[in-house]
Amino acid sequence: MPLGYKWRSSKWFVLATISIALFAETFLYGFLVPFLGEMLRFRIHIPPSKIQELTSSVLAMHGALAMIAGPIIGHFSDQTPHRRTPLIISLAVCIAGTVLVAAARSVAILLLGRAMQSIAGSAVWIIGFATVADTVSQSNMGSAMGLVMSFANSGTISGPAISGVLYEAFNYWVLWSIPLLVLIIDLVARALMLESRSETSSGAARSDESDVSRPLLPQGDQEARSGTGGLWLSLLWNGRVLTCLLVTLSSLTVSTSLYATLPSHIEENFQWGPKQAGLLFAGLAVPGILIGPFAGWVRDKIGARYPALVGSILQALCLGMSGIAGTDAFPWSNAQSGGKAMYSVSLVAIGILRPFVSGIAPAELTTAAKSIQEKAPITSNARGGVSRVIAMMDVAASLGMMIGPIVGGALKALLGYKYMSFVWSE
Repeated sequence: MPLGYKWRSSKWFVLATISIALFAETFLYGFLVPFLGEMLRFRIHIPPSKIQELTSSVLAMHGALAMIAGPIIGHFSDQTPHRRTPLIISLAVCIAGTVLVAAARSVAILLLGRAMQSIAGSAVWIIGFATVADTVSQSNMGSAMGLVMSFANSGTISGPAISGVLYEAFNYWVLWSIPLLVLIIDLVARALMLESRSETSSGAARSDESDVSRPLLPQGDQEARSGTGGLWLSLLWNGRVLTCLLVTLSSLTVSTSLYATLPSHIEENFQWGPKQAGLLFAGLAVPGILIGPFAGWVRDKIGARYPALVGSILQALCLGMSGIAGTDAFPWSNAQSGGKAMYSVSLVAIGILRPFVSGIAPAELTTAAKSIQEKAPITSNARGGVSRVIAMMDVAASLGMMIGPIVGGALKALLGYKYMSFVWSE
């Protein structure tokens, strides 16, 4: 038996390792955002007129490649007896991609590095969530996924928050030492982790899915459909799965549109720079870190449907308010009066609500996949379709990451930030 097997294979160490891995992946995605424009202009020497277009393209490419790689990774992950090895391989690819991005002196090298980060990140999402599903019992799935998602969401926003604050204080290579340190911690955790399968991964805890854990859609929409071409189609035809995928798509579309538009918007309307952009991204992140596990616990106790519905409505209102902030729509909304505070509060409120909406998707999808596998076992593989349903979530998230920067940037350029926010709130 390996040294330290008991604690290295414990549920909490596995959860901590996957949380760190997802934090590192999402941290790297957003880390570049606050200074990408200046990097393109002064390091790669892109003309100012092309910076917005190339910024959107760099961010969108990450999602496009992950969308292609996701189903392939999900399929082979369910066929692989051990998940630890592909997790370590993906980290090696991610480290190499990060070095290329940091050292880039041309658009080609920058895009190559982002491509490697994207494929590695897709593997982390799919294999990481599948590992959590193998480890945690069904009755605690919402709390565990909520914890992991809180780290993932915090990485998405804290990446630009930290880089935005530090960019003005340190030189270029000192700044890049932060993500490299995060990756070293990630490497140590992944190397130490040993897998430990829970009873639910073999279907022994079927009764844990109680009536109180009500799904996003009624049970009648969840029945597995046979004769549709296998497990992939059974998942795609499932109403519960489709609802979660749409929630994931819309949430990531809105979030990543802010990466492409928020820095320029606050500079134009509030005369704020990278430091303030970083703090605003932190305002989106910190509430999710604290509330994510609680949102998962709420899902385990009363179900996902009503918290997600209420959270979606309130998020739409907050998005609309963020678009009004800084305009002359009301006497108290312009930049000289309450516009700055109104914009900041709206973003913090969105950060508070997000765990109740998109944060419940991994737990709901995992539960749906196991339910389908138990009712109509389509494959003899012991791992069922958990990796594949997480791969579908990754595709939806990646599509949102691709659509968000492009559509958000286009809407801002054509209609203005206010109407872009109105579109996202509908």
